[in-house]
Amino acid sequence: MRRVQATQAPPILVNQYLVHTGYEGPDQPGVTQAWVLPPGGVYAGKTPQQPLSIPYLYTGSGTPSSLRLSNDDFVLSASWSGTPTRANVNVTLQLTGKNAWSTGAQARTALRSNYLSFVAQIEASLELAPTPLLIPGATSMLAAALVQCMPLPVGEALLYACGLESGRGTGGPPAVDVMPGMRLRPEPSVRQYLAPPKQAFSGYVSTGTLAWEVATSTASGSTVQAFDAFLGAVASPQITPPPASPGPIYGLVDLALANSGYKYHRLVYPQSVIAGSAPGALGAETNVTLTGANTLAALRASPPYSASFFGRGVVIPEICVLLGVSSATMQPIWVPLGTTVDNLLERFTRWKPLSSSNAQNSVRLTRPVYSSQQLGSLAGVLVAFAPTSAAIVDPGAYDLPLWPGDGLILNLPVGA
Repeated sequence: MRRVQATQAPPILVNQYLVHTGYEGPDQPGVTQAWVLPPGGVYAGKTPQQPLSIPYLYTGSGTPSSLRLSNDDFVLSASWSGTPTRANVNVTLQLTGKNAWSTGAQARTALRSNYLSFVAQIEASLELAPTPLLIPGATSMLAAALVQCMPLPVGEALLYACGLESGRGTGGPPAVDVMPGMRLRPEPSVRQYLAPPKQAFSGYVSTGTLAWEVATSTASGSTVQAFDAFLGAVASPQITPPPASPGPIYGLVDLALANSGYKYHRLVYPQSVIAGSAPGALGAETNVTLTGANTLAALRASPPYSASFFGRGVVIPEICVLLGVSSATMQPIWVPLGTTVDNLLERFTRWKPLSSSNAQNSVRLTRPVYSSQQLGSLAGVLVAFAPTSAAIVDPGAYDLPLWPGDGLILNLPVGA
């Protein structure tokens, strides 16, 4: 008689995220992965148990009962009491649980596809409709609120938080969404030429590091992304003669051209790069490329804007997090997207706080999220690395990548 292995339901905390390194999905009993589980999730069911409620997104126009979208994995609706107004209509979000808790490749692919189509549909039919039901920018806020409710493999956390696609095993190039609040760190190269007999030293050489902070700009009357808040606030220059399209990005001014602002941007990284000693190339095939569009659907399907960073350059997106060590006050620091809790911990020690009973207090991570308890406010929610105050037995829990705004306190022993 064949024994069917039972799936082990994970521990889910009511008011905290949990990094669970022994997670088993309902579709693959016995297959364990490291996941981050949202507060109050319902294993293999609708999550959160009570839909997350987001206020102040309704425009007051149209019928709020039309605020309704759904697919196999996600549901958007609205709630209000009495006469609907901008102040009392709340948008609600919930996961159906069909694919969100599953670990199999087919389910993960279906979930990602449903997420992208769901968010794009919110924008197209609710925010950009002829009679908009949602205020400008509501789609981005709802997407962020939705992600905070999702149970996710640790390796997919940034896929949903920042659109980070690693390119590993997919056949596609690495790519990431450019989001307001990020900082881009371009590291350009220039080609130097040396005449014989020094021609062996001819090639591309690094020239330094730059920092371009991405900001939302509404100065032109529409919401676009600017790559510097000041340049987003002033009239953009004309370049004479006009650059080719698609053209190279020589410097910051090429991202502040007249009539070139877009609501969304995405960085796409090449799968091959020319050798440092080779002649230059401007094509997207061998350079980091920036694409832009005014809708989410166009950004991934057919972006109208495309330009490549000139000179065999590298562009690193950075996010701002808060870090406090021992008794020091938390300070904002910039870290590359993809930085994990362990990456910051290893700056100070190779030892991991695992076996002691106060391990939970040694590494304390707080994440800002939307609050349904206090509508319209942010709440700091702890991320636990073990289900109780007991020891953290798996160091893999610290491989959790940081999100923008995360606050990390490392209580490390200092002094005698």
